[in-house]
Amino acid sequence: MSSGKFVIGGVFIIAAIAGSIPLFFHDYKRFSNNTSSSTINIPKGLDFSQSSSLDTIGTYNNITLKRSDLTSQERQTLFEAESQTFSAIESILAKRYFDNLIKDYMKKKNIANVSSAEQLYLREKSQISKELLKSFIAQNADNPKLKGKSQAEQEAIVLPYLQNQAASSYFRSLIAEAEANGIIEVTGVSKPSTPKIKIDIGDAPSKGPANAPITIVEFADFECPFCANAQPVVDEILKEYKDKIRFVFKNYPLVQIHPEATNAAIAGECANQQKKYWQMHDALFANHTRLGTQTYNKIAQNIGLNISEFNKCRNDRSIKEKITSEIEYGQSLGINATPAFYINGVQLMGAQPKAEFEKIIKKELATKN
Repeated sequence: MSSGKFVIGGVFIIAAIAGSIPLFFHDYKRFSNNTSSSTINIPKGLDFSQSSSLDTIGTYNNITLKRSDLTSQERQTLFEAESQTFSAIESILAKRYFDNLIKDYMKKKNIANVSSAEQLYLREKSQISKELLKSFIAQNADNPKLKGKSQAEQEAIVLPYLQNQAASSYFRSLIAEAEANGIIEVTGVSKPSTPKIKIDIGDAPSKGPANAPITIVEFADFECPFCANAQPVVDEILKEYKDKIRFVFKNYPLVQIHPEATNAAIAGECANQQKKYWQMHDALFANHTRLGTQTYNKIAQNIGLNISEFNKCRNDRSIKEKITSEIEYGQSLGINATPAFYINGVQLMGAQPKAEFEKIIKKELATKN
């Protein structure tokens, strides 16, 4: 979410109508409901005494298997599994920490109901000012859910949304501060190190200095709405970090669910042959809901391609074979969704906010200095 804009969809409606504790907190409730109040059932085969950073992970046929022996896909699979374990424990600790705060709050305020205490506590800690409320409504005046309604009606719609966002932000800050101060600490299992995957760039289209300290490789599908949503964030990152990033685009059309994705990728490759790849790239994402031959030709004309050469290229079998090989390469990395980003080899999945990109970028830049 940026520039104060918001979408009133399923998540917002649930939050607004229920007026309940923020949705993020239900994740912690789920941990509580699925376990006893005093014990956590852990599979006997899961040994938390061993550090996840140990190189040797097991044997087969009297052969020792080390982490360094794993394929890129195997390393990523293991990392995701270990991360889930670490995150689950971290979440349980956060839940217990918050429960203790609420117990003290209930005594102080003489409140008997836990749920009511949680809601009141979070709202006290995340007040929404009248100025913020009015400013937000003004910035979203064109939203169909707000148009034609009175100021009071607009405030009734927007206030629960802003309260939910503010409470969520406060809760995350609360837990982050507790972790930073050592009040919450995972000791039962090591935090897994993010694996770095060496990506073969090949002749994929790229922009930015070849010797830039950061290389971002994106595997994406031009018909994928999440990929389209990710592009403004990518553009913002590239603009802010300028000559520090080389950006590479790899085709990964999800042919099972996006019938035009391969054809769109072909259009991009053919535009690349006429040195107009990024113009086509941007236009394809801008038109991701209406891809087809007519759209490709219209974009080609708009960006000044030789239409005859463009259409000849689109029928070239070798272009499709190139895209097929990129799909196979993505599969070998274990990619099963788009967009998939690799920042200096560190995987970042999905249309993530700018902050998630910057966490990795800043860490990588720090290691270069």
